[in-house]
Amino acid sequence: MILHDGLLLLGGVVALYLYDSALLLYHNELVLVGRRSGWRVSGGSAFELSGRHVFLPQPFCPHQSLFRLNWPEQGVIEGNAKPVRSHRVFVALEMIAPWTLLLLVLFVVGLPYALFVSHDIAALLAWIVAVYVAIIAMLLHVYRYRKALNLSGRAVAAIALDALLCAPFALNVVRKISLRQRFDADLRTVAATMLPPPALHDLTEILRDRIKISLGFVEPGTAESQALDAYLNYFEGLRK
Repeated sequence: MILHDGLLLLGGVVALYLYDSALLLYHNELVLVGRRSGWRVSGGSAFELSGRHVFLPQPFCPHQSLFRLNWPEQGVIEGNAKPVRSHRVFVALEMIAPWTLLLLVLFVVGLPYALFVSHDIAALLAWIVAVYVAIIAMLLHVYRYRKALNLSGRAVAAIALDALLCAPFALNVVRKISLRQRFDADLRTVAATMLPPPALHDLTEILRDRIKISLGFVEPGTAESQALDAYLNYFEGLRK
């Protein structure tokens, strides 16, 4: 395989992976990123596409779970805050995460080696076999833990089809599964019980910017305006 063809193939793999990784977040949506050092919060980039903020996860961390959260655009909260009950989801995702890291190594190290160092079609075929063995093993784990992950048979089939038809998409299996989950809690509870100080600071900054924009569309002194101010003040109070 000539250098030009190898670069095109490698570029296509990277493009497919990043395309599949990207998320579009609404004005009142956030992403909670699970890391060993603690949770991180992101509201996406300042760049917007179709009125939604573009969020691109860390490319070299496909093992990190992502959870969508949102805050009420009018600042009105229905009911009391509920505790987070997602421990079994976290445990199941940790069992699947190592396979995504293995796949990352195969794509980042194995594919360039097969394309640009070995120059042997047998090496490329061996790489393909290794990738699909890892994908199948990972999908078997997904099937095994489907109940803990709240996945229906149809959901498992959809995830498996994506991964098998397009190998770079398999890198995002942990992200796709976690994004299907719904926390049994509102953002106040997550902030008060789960977030370390740096993440709480980031969350408050995001809310301050977004709520400031929302306040520009409501009349000052109205119930809606006061509710938004009160909602932001709750998070400001957590930082004191």
